[in-house]
Amino acid sequence: MITKLKRKSTFICILSILTPFIVYGLFQFLKKDYNFWYPAILSILMGLFCTYKLKIVEKTFTNILDINREIEKYNEVKDVMLQISNSIVHINNMDELLQLFVDCAVQIIDKADRASILIKNDAGLFEYKAVHGFDINKLSKLKLSLAETYLNGKDYHKSVIIHNPGLFDSQNMNKNHYESLKNAEALNIKSTICTPIIINDILYGLINVDNIAHKQIFLKEDLVIMEYLAGQLAVAIRNLVLFEKTLFLSRYDGLTQLYHRHYFDELYHNIYERAKRYKEDFAFCIMDLNDLKQINDLYGHIAGDMAIQYFSQILRNNVRSSDILGRFGGDEFVLILLNGDAIQAEQKMESVSNFVKESPFIYDGHDLYVNFSYGIASYPEDATTKKELLKLADKRMYIHKENSKTM
Repeated sequence: MITKLKRKSTFICILSILTPFIVYGLFQFLKKDYNFWYPAILSILMGLFCTYKLKIVEKTFTNILDINREIEKYNEVKDVMLQISNSIVHINNMDELLQLFVDCAVQIIDKADRASILIKNDAGLFEYKAVHGFDINKLSKLKLSLAETYLNGKDYHKSVIIHNPGLFDSQNMNKNHYESLKNAEALNIKSTICTPIIINDILYGLINVDNIAHKQIFLKEDLVIMEYLAGQLAVAIRNLVLFEKTLFLSRYDGLTQLYHRHYFDELYHNIYERAKRYKEDFAFCIMDLNDLKQINDLYGHIAGDMAIQYFSQILRNNVRSSDILGRFGGDEFVLILLNGDAIQAEQKMESVSNFVKESPFIYDGHDLYVNFSYGIASYPEDATTKKELLKLADKRMYIHKENSKTM
């Protein structure tokens, strides 16, 4: 568009310059006396004026094109962020979220070829969690210190452009880590933007966006986009963590990390309906700690909580991944053995009982033993309804408890 305008304006300038001479030639042809300097000076002035106007028009159109490019980039960023917002609704885990953002970073930044997201672990080291253009299997085991990242020695609240990442890595990275990155073909980059992920004013991780062909390719405008993207990622991570915490609390008991009563009842209902429909068997077991009150009275409720946690861990270590284990409340626990019967449940309970009799937990220098009673009922052998099954297992548990007292 500007080239076409230039050609047209140049033609007008030339025509403007030649016009006085054409007029002068016409007067000469008509044998009219006309001073030569007048049209010459007029032509020069008109040429300068036209050239000036051409520069103004060219600059105006250049500014318009720059603005249009900025608008297009803004719209692209807006569309990608809308895509991210819509996708987040369907994302249920952190890995999917990070992969979505790392892919979008490459899409948004024009000169980006590759990208990676590193998240800080509990030890303060940064681990690769999502990549674009790299092999995550070769990078996932790496754990980098802050000094080995591109935020080394800088204000970690701000993005930075690294124009020579290879030199930086060779000077600041652990030798083994450097070789690992080299083997993963993660060092053949020419320019990098490193953007921190800040959550509640704490460095949570970082995003690297790389170009593998050109040095000094990224601009300040790219920094602005990356910081905006990192800000949106921080919000998404915070919301996902909150969602996962809420989901966890809605299903699990905080003390034991086992299913709590409400969610266990939901699972129990689904298992019962499935067993009834497909003619499957399962065993239902209720357990109750015998001496928890005595532990609370003698050593305090902290010791009592430790006894509950200790017993729940023993149960967790002795059940299959397919079994359903929960805390009914207080010192009561429940277990469903899928496709199991009363004999299998009895064997498992005896195994756990023998273990706890010989394996105390230590509190304040004291060896404390956890004893328990249990009752078992199997479907459909002992009962054919949920309520009857639970009631029978509970009754048998109390019989077992009474028998334990008389022994």
